[in-house]
Amino acid sequence: MNNPTKTSSLSSDLNNFIYGVSRRNFQNAAELTKIGISLLKTFPAARDAVLEYFAMVFHDSVNVAINPADYEVDPNSNASLEAVSMIGPELCGLGESWAPFIAPWCIKLIMDIATDKANLPNATLQSIDPVRVLLDITTQNLMLLNSDERAKCIDMMLGCRACSWAVGWVGRAEPELVAPRALALGADAARAVLAHLANHPPALLHVRAALVDLFQDAIKEDPKSDKKRDVIPYLLNLASKSDIVLKALIQDIENTLTDTVMDRLSAICAMHRHSGSWEGVGPASLVTLLLRSDVHCFLLLLKHAQKNVFCRQLLEYLLQKLENEVMYPDRTVPLLISAGEEINIVREKLLVGNQLEQYSIARILILVCYNQPSEFISTIAYLLQYSRTDTTLALLVRIISGTITMHTPNDSADINMDTERYQNFIKTGVEYALRDSMLADEQIKKYFIVDELAGDQKTYMHYYSLNVIKLLRWENSNRVSALRTRSICRAVEANLYRIGGALQRYASLLQPRASSTMAVLPEMPTCHALAQILDRVDMSGTKSPPPSVEVILKVVQAVVKYFFRCLHEEDIFEKICGVQTASRLLRKLCLHSKLARAVALRDLLETAMFREDKIFGSKAVIPNLLATPKEWSNDDLLMYMNQKHGPITQLTQSHTSVFHAGIIGTGVRKQSGQDLDGIPPILTTNNELLMGALMSCMDGNSGVVEGATSVSLLLVELVSPDVMYNGLPWPDEDFTKQVSIERELYMRGAVERCAVARAALRRVALARPALCLSSALLRASAATLLHRLRAHLDRHTQSPELSRELSALTELLSTMTLGQLLPHPLSHMLELAPELTASELVQVLRDCLWNYTRDHVPSPALFTCDSTGLHWRDPSTCKPPTVYTDTLRIILQKKIATLGHMYPIMFLNLEKDS
Repeated sequence: MNNPTKTSSLSSDLNNFIYGVSRRNFQNAAELTKIGISLLKTFPAARDAVLEYFAMVFHDSVNVAINPADYEVDPNSNASLEAVSMIGPELCGLGESWAPFIAPWCIKLIMDIATDKANLPNATLQSIDPVRVLLDITTQNLMLLNSDERAKCIDMMLGCRACSWAVGWVGRAEPELVAPRALALGADAARAVLAHLANHPPALLHVRAALVDLFQDAIKEDPKSDKKRDVIPYLLNLASKSDIVLKALIQDIENTLTDTVMDRLSAICAMHRHSGSWEGVGPASLVTLLLRSDVHCFLLLLKHAQKNVFCRQLLEYLLQKLENEVMYPDRTVPLLISAGEEINIVREKLLVGNQLEQYSIARILILVCYNQPSEFISTIAYLLQYSRTDTTLALLVRIISGTITMHTPNDSADINMDTERYQNFIKTGVEYALRDSMLADEQIKKYFIVDELAGDQKTYMHYYSLNVIKLLRWENSNRVSALRTRSICRAVEANLYRIGGALQRYASLLQPRASSTMAVLPEMPTCHALAQILDRVDMSGTKSPPPSVEVILKVVQAVVKYFFRCLHEEDIFEKICGVQTASRLLRKLCLHSKLARAVALRDLLETAMFREDKIFGSKAVIPNLLATPKEWSNDDLLMYMNQKHGPITQLTQSHTSVFHAGIIGTGVRKQSGQDLDGIPPILTTNNELLMGALMSCMDGNSGVVEGATSVSLLLVELVSPDVMYNGLPWPDEDFTKQVSIERELYMRGAVERCAVARAALRRVALARPALCLSSALLRASAATLLHRLRAHLDRHTQSPELSRELSALTELLSTMTLGQLLPHPLSHMLELAPELTASELVQVLRDCLWNYTRDHVPSPALFTCDSTGLHWRDPSTCKPPTVYTDTLRIILQKKIATLGHMYPIMFLNLEKDS
């Protein structure tokens, strides 16, 4: 039995609701809404009336929200908006039992509002609160329906063209239902629905699935499917109008358009291309679609263009269209934007593709580089690093020239300025490739296989260098018109400092060698390639601005280090080729720069004498500030040296604790085999190569004189322990005996142990005035010879070291004779020395050599220069007085039996003149 109170309350609410609605006055809309909500819950029979009133409230609230200015004077204008905010949560929370009623009502209401407000923009209609509340009610109630009911509701919405925006909004909750049903509509209707659905990214997956299902169904090999063939032009037409359809179609297109599918599609197109529905499917429409697609579609077109004539024609049409479109700066081409974003994939395809693919991708890259200079730089750097064939290098040249010539017409006034701008881009690309190659050698694993290495594998820097060398060779041949501006050579010249640094690093024996990286590969091929790059560019300043001082110093140091690294090569052919390249580079650098000559000569001599002395046969490192510090043993210390016996000069009438004849209780000193090894030979391959490098730094007559002068001064600087007695004059013999003998002993030992120093002295002697500047070294050798020979004479014995002294004497006399420091007949002492005794040698050295040079100071002023640039002393004007030749004459007369044939040669002309 019903409660009378409840019944009376329901009757009252119903009467109030009917009365209020019948007056159509929205002044009390909030109160009527509350009553209506109550009636829905307590009196379901009033459902239609209540929902009809709610529809009126929504219509009124939409009007208020769209035109708020028209309702500002009405104080009751917000009543309907307040009522809408009350209706939304209530209708959303009624549950599954009410969803079959609420959802269709909401959809019908949306359709009515959309039709009524069709003149308004969709964005405006979607943004007002009443419509958004209505859409939320619809979405939540649709989720409570079963699949059939939801499908019917979706079909209702799709039937109204004015509410396509609502379908897109509601379809976010059920995209798998909306997408295939939308595609069943016409192209324009489907485009409108899918355009709104595209605002919800997860819906793209369902749109793609629906499109693929339609497409696969259309190409089935089924006779009943012939009527479905028209789906293909429909999809293309829809894609031309809808971005979301195009995006869904091209997503993962490689898996959709497989080779089998393409063969089937080609057969269908050949069969139906003349039908009416296929009239819109032609090259022009396809190219328009491709312009809006991404680069994966372009790569797929390239793949099939190799064997399909239509695809090949379409490819050419597309490329021509792209080249035309890119000339308009205000137009954006999605395909080129995608190519720029996926440029790594594009460039990789350029390396591994066939000829058609390579040339087509090169045309695309030209257009990308035209729009994006940063990609122009990165493309140059990429191809310089990873190109392995002439074809890809030729494509690089085409990309460079195509980008430059496309940017500015030939008749433009700014062509020079614009070409220079692109030249800076090329320079930056060469720099980036060099930097990345060095980093790759340090960090990238070899083929990503740690334990295996191909026999022909090269470092990344080696590949980079080979590519640059090939481009320089093409450029220097003048056969490639695109390279006649010397763009590559100028870019390399601008990066000389970095290339020199790379050569210096790879030529270093102490470079880091990280395991499992390219650094473990042999580095000499890379050094040879880098040296060839330097050898092929202009560093003289004739074709381009001369390099800076900083660049010259860097390159000279790198070439010198490379030269010494080549001397360590075991393969004699590679060794000689590397040395010749280094010498040629030194000649180029020093020919136009005195600074380069000074730096090269100093670096060559210092390295050969102190750091690489062993490869030249030198016996020991000279104790010098430039030498590597070593741990001194007891035998090297003076206090222990006083207690042992070595081949030390026994000076006559001298007092020094260093020189002893023996130790008390031990006996006479024993000979050391190490000290009797003789003087190191200077006629070795490495010495000859070093002398050739030194002479390369002295090109031309003036260069030889200046260079030899520098070498002479450097030898004195590097060997002499101080500068106190390094002048040209020769002092009295007694001065050396009492003051400077230990210094001269050190200097002679240093020169004798260093084969490089003695070979350099002979080279200096060829440029005769320069030898005068080495007087300190010659004086030291002569002084020690005098004292040592006298010591042997005082012992009245034929010392075993006498042969060594004779060898040193021969070298001194030959050097001074070669430098014309000893005039005729003193120059013949070299031939007499082997036949003279120790006492006779002492007399000749003192009376003839020492006294003559003491009274006739060896000076460059003694030499004259003839018209050919040769410096020499005229024998007729430099005859020595008899006081310096009488000793020789007397000795010859005593030994007339053995040395008689020398007498007329030495003295016959002198006697005639006297």
